[in-house]
Amino acid sequence: MAERNVQSLTDKAQEIGKQVADKAQDVNRQVRSQLDRVGFNEATVPDAFRGVPKLVSPRIHAWLDVAVTGYFAVLGTWFAMRGKGGAATAAFINAGMVAGVSLMTDYEGTGEKPINFKLHGTLDAVQATTAALGPVLHGFAGEPEAAFFYGQAVNELAVIASTDWDAGMSQTDRSLEDAA
Repeated sequence: MAERNVQSLTDKAQEIGKQVADKAQDVNRQVRSQLDRVGFNEATVPDAFRGVPKLVSPRIHAWLDVAVTGYFAVLGTWFAMRGKGGAATAAFINAGMVAGVSLMTDYEGTGEKPINFKLHGTLDAVQATTAALGPVLHGFAGEPEAAFFYGQAVNELAVIASTDWDAGMSQTDRSLEDAA
């Protein structure tokens, strides 16, 4: 009986996992469709920095994403403990953005995850903007806590500029990009 329950739970977990993966692929298609409509594609931001030396590999970038997620999670906790609700909220939003995009990014170019590496670079620019606007949107622009967000936004731009976005792209994606 216990063995059947375990198998039933395993089957249900696999079914839920497949549904989540299917939904992620649907969201990916919808986002790409919307970006195509406005002439903005996954390479727009990363390709804007072609002339900058590429010091950051996809593997190093993945570790930097872990560090940034931790940075914002710790900041959010620290701000919350100090009663700085707006700063805490902004920090947790940024931590969630970096973690969520990172979990769905195909850093190796294998095609196993829905966000390719160049799209990740464009989404990094969105996150940098979110960090820079966080103090304004959450009402702490004139407070010392804002410096943590402005500094991280500038840091994010430096990482975007110095990451080798082509190294994390699959051969198929590179061919499609060259054809376009």
